[in-house]
Amino acid sequence: MKKTLIFSENQMEWQKHPQFPGVFVKPVLKGDEGYGFRTSFIKVVPGGEILPHTHDVTEVFYFYKGKALVLANGENIEVSAGDLIIAPAGEEHGTKNLSDEDVYLLANFEA
Repeated sequence: MKKTLIFSENQMEWQKHPQFPGVFVKPVLKGDEGYGFRTSFIKVVPGGEILPHTHDVTEVFYFYKGKALVLANGENIEVSAGDLIIAPAGEEHGTKNLSDEDVYLLANFEA
């Protein structure tokens, strides 16, 4: 039987993203725990960028601090804390921090 999980962002260490410059992650769920998701806290430093990319699954990401430009539907759209983005499988998307503050988001993928 699965149990409710509680994670504190403050108890995890930031890891440099292997592909995206100025991007750091704190993996929460890696997809093999049986909950059906892969989830990570993500930090994009000023000038950092999650380069345009696609996935084989839907990604839902929620911005909880800062402002950024998100590539969605072929356009760059300004987003800020409180905005939720749903990128369907195969849809190109990305995030660019053009501000002078860190941007924080929570990313969820189907596992």
